[in-house]
Amino acid sequence: SSHAQSTFNISIPTTSAWTDTGINIPDGTFFTINASGTVKYGPLGVQTTGPDGGNYTDPQFFSTAVLPNTYIVSLIGKIGGTTAIGTGTPVPEGVAGKGPGFVGSSYGEFIATGGELFLGFNDQVGQFGDNSGSFSVSVTVPEPSTFAFAGLGILIYVASIRKARKQATA
Repeated sequence: SSHAQSTFNISIPTTSAWTDTGINIPDGTFFTINASGTVKYGPLGVQTTGPDGGNYTDPQFFSTAVLPNTYIVSLIGKIGGTTAIGTGTPVPEGVAGKGPGFVGSSYGEFIATGGELFLGFNDQVGQFGDNSGSFSVSVTVPEPSTFAFAGLGILIYVASIRKARKQATA
């Protein structure tokens, strides 16, 4: 691709609600996340999941989860805030119906208002102690300078056309 971009490879543990990725998402950015791995979210052998989440029993949404309206035990994301639960703004859901903040295994969304990216695990609050494993995550973000220079170039070009038209009509 001709656009400059940066890819960050990070590990997101399932033993805490949120992990600060250290990645800043610029305003008005389309960015992607790809995640893989199998993690345990409880003591039972069946309590394993991938980034797309989903409980081994039927309920997929838990009122006690970090993001209660989002698929349980899935990879989740938010912009801003801290590693504390209830801070920041969930990213737009990556799959319709999976809830705000849902990232899953393959994500690509537009972020109007950027900030620090946090990724996490949507387990029930207070239930992180019996988790193990982490997701391998790759975050790809366009470099903001590309946008700035492209925008500036377009503005200069448009201004020069307007000037030329004015001179032609004078």
